[in-house]
Amino acid sequence: MLDGNLKCVDLSDLTGDLPLDIDRSDQILWRSEEWEYSTWDEEDGDSVGYPTLVKNDRGPDPNGLFYMYYSHHDPNSGIGCAIAETIEGPYRKLADGESDRGDSRVLVNPGKPGQPFHYASPCVVWSEEEKLWFLYFHLFENQWETGGGHQRTVLATCPDLKENVWTPWTDDRDALIPVFPTTTERWMNSQSSYHAVQRLPDGRWLGFLRGTGGEYSADGKWLQDTCKLGFAMSGDGRTWDYFPDNPILHQEDGGSGSLGVYRPHFVGWLSNDEYLLCWSESRQYDDEIRVMYGRTKDFRTIVRDPRGYARWPIGDGLISPWREGNRLYLFAGKFLHQMVLA
Repeated sequence: MLDGNLKCVDLSDLTGDLPLDIDRSDQILWRSEEWEYSTWDEEDGDSVGYPTLVKNDRGPDPNGLFYMYYSHHDPNSGIGCAIAETIEGPYRKLADGESDRGDSRVLVNPGKPGQPFHYASPCVVWSEEEKLWFLYFHLFENQWETGGGHQRTVLATCPDLKENVWTPWTDDRDALIPVFPTTTERWMNSQSSYHAVQRLPDGRWLGFLRGTGGEYSADGKWLQDTCKLGFAMSGDGRTWDYFPDNPILHQEDGGSGSLGVYRPHFVGWLSNDEYLLCWSESRQYDDEIRVMYGRTKDFRTIVRDPRGYARWPIGDGLISPWREGNRLYLFAGKFLHQMVLA
């Protein structure tokens, strides 16, 4: 069985197809701290979610607990953490168990309240070579005029989850290094964010990427495209090569998909060097979001599941998978879905 902390879930013993339905769904995240509330819309701005899960079974002081990192997607968001003794929870936020903490953030962004600046969509993966936990997250900061787009994905590392001290990867000017920068190509010239990162059984790092493009009109209005999906590979998790034929999954790829926003969710390993991809599509622009599965051997040619869309809900951002026995746990938005595998 593949290591769950590497995020590529082992489905190699699956008989038949991945179920289109879930067996149980429980809410595991709620807003309870001041930083989790939107400064845009107090009533309808509840975007807390974006969970990514790892088990602290390595490093200098492993305690066997499950660590779930989360965020929201409004101004002044950071990266928070909640901990549980079992995969099903309950998940206790850091500030609930440590009286000297002001809140449960492990990464606090330097923006001021009301500014459109945030840290969001965390993805945590273990690096065996560096003996570090890698936490990928995206930030909003408008660098369009200098070629950096609006959102880029960066990296922080931590050697010991029990201590939970994360060090952002920066250059000699103390600026965050864009691990997944935007591109000059239209499909990702504005936003390189919400990516799902995992390590494949052969050791390669795979980025399942979400790109957003657009342009400013003559009167300065932002005209945004619908999101498209692509891939990147890496040997160390820091330096990435984008596939030259990106985007791979998109509204006009000939696969009879929907015309709205595409989101990458997770990757599973099947037998015979084949992989299962899970992503979602929506109607234009972002209405009626539905989950789709596909199979691939090269992450370029993808065969959609002929059964059509799955019948379970998702949140924004990646889905963090964890398998125990014949049960697949899917952390999505504020919820933990459970799926029984054949």
